[in-house]
Amino acid sequence: MDLNKFKVFVDLSKTLNYTETAENLFTTQGNISKQILALEKGLNVSLFKRAHRKIELTEQGKLILPYAQNILRDYEQLTVKLDDYQAAQNMTIEMHTIPTMPSYQSFGLISQFLRDYPDVQMQLKEEESYNLITSLKAGKCEVIFARTFKFVDPKLERIVMEDDKFVAVLPQGHVLATQDKLDLADLKTEKFLILGNSTNLYLPVLELCQQAGFKANVVYEGTRVDLIMQMVQNNMGVSVMTAKTAKQFANKAVAIVPLTANITNKLCFIRVKGQHSKANNLFWNYIQKQVGNDGGRDDSRIIN
Repeated sequence: MDLNKFKVFVDLSKTLNYTETAENLFTTQGNISKQILALEKGLNVSLFKRAHRKIELTEQGKLILPYAQNILRDYEQLTVKLDDYQAAQNMTIEMHTIPTMPSYQSFGLISQFLRDYPDVQMQLKEEESYNLITSLKAGKCEVIFARTFKFVDPKLERIVMEDDKFVAVLPQGHVLATQDKLDLADLKTEKFLILGNSTNLYLPVLELCQQAGFKANVVYEGTRVDLIMQMVQNNMGVSVMTAKTAKQFANKAVAIVPLTANITNKLCFIRVKGQHSKANNLFWNYIQKQVGNDGGRDDSRIIN
């Protein structure tokens, strides 16, 4: 039933005057009469006595009036609560990110942003790389922090934060551990311990090996960098991973050696193009001012 009919009924019960209620509700006397008749028909009651150009509530009208008032009061409270909830949602950013985000300067910028805008809440959720774009497009989050090798999606926009490169991770006693730079071909006979396909680093590592002229002998693939580091430390093989990730988990028992050839990859904030919440736009504009934007060019290239 239309709440407006209850609003008309409650107002008319106060004024007992069609003209005055019409003025209060910015409508016509005819519309007021029509709304009351429709409400009476809907409830199968008579709400007002009409005699000698005067009206008064019937006994049924007096019975219904407090319920109508409660309905309107509850509805008003509901709209206030919904408005408050929506306002809170507009100041909350749901961000999904690669698990290694703390390795990058972007993590510090998020903390800085939250200090500068204390009314904004940030909900961070780790997610494997292969799922991030899917989650973003499905509306499960508003922003993602991801590693990009190619970026050609016209429906998305990004802010490039920083570059990262691949490095070789070797046991400290390895014959090549003291090299300033390493040709990946020198490791073609080694056993490789690498991050798996769900991290989106698996195929680029295999591509690097192919560029170096060999097929990697992968004996382990997983998602835990700390475990791979432990395995390298125990002379179970070598690894190739991104430099800043390797640095975060480095210890004296492993050597991190730059490669002579690499694949460019960039760490980015990404969101869907279009309208966004106030908090989302505050964050996006803040980050843009901090680091600028590279225009979303394609990253897929080998650099020497």
